[in-house]
Amino acid sequence: MATVLDKETVKEALRELIHEEPDTFKTLLKEIFTEENSGNDEEFDRLLKENFEKYGDTFRALA
Repeated sequence: MATVLDKETVKEALRELIHEEPDTFKTLLKEIFTEENSGNDEEFDRLLKENFEKYGDTFRALA
């Protein structure tokens, strides 16, 4: 049960971060994905920018 509460706490913190600091959230995502896919930086940057432009209002609404 503690794991579920921890996940919920993290979800709420991420929602708050998205709402209050969208640039920080984008930077965090970029860092995480860059670490995972170190060879696809240009493609990732393009997709990240494209998706934030496309779904930015949705991200803010969820927060």
